[in-house]
Amino acid sequence: MDSEILETISQHVREGHYLVKSHAVVHALKEGFERRHMVEAVLNAKIIEDYPESKRALLCGRTMLSANVEIYLHVVCEYADPIYVEFVTAYVPDEEEWERPPLRRRKTKK
Repeated sequence: MDSEILETISQHVREGHYLVKSHAVVHALKEGFERRHMVEAVLNAKIIEDYPESKRALLCGRTMLSANVEIYLHVVCEYADPIYVEFVTAYVPDEEEWERPPLRRRKTKK
């Protein structure tokens, strides 16, 4: 199922059928990345968390900030609409919360 969702999201993005929500823009401005970085990350991403009840998925992909700087970027995509996907939010994963590579949340101590 994840592969079908990922392919649907990727196809919409390749075709330019996506929207970047304001929350993603705020994080991009604050953390120093742009829309093109979100697109690049989504196009080479893996789904690391799926939220089928809200038709959203958390993707983790790599993007090049510059010629020598590659980072992981998390992008939450909503795929409820059959025509386009929404980048709900995007952020550089916090190393305190995510294991490296940032594909799994760290276990919290109880």
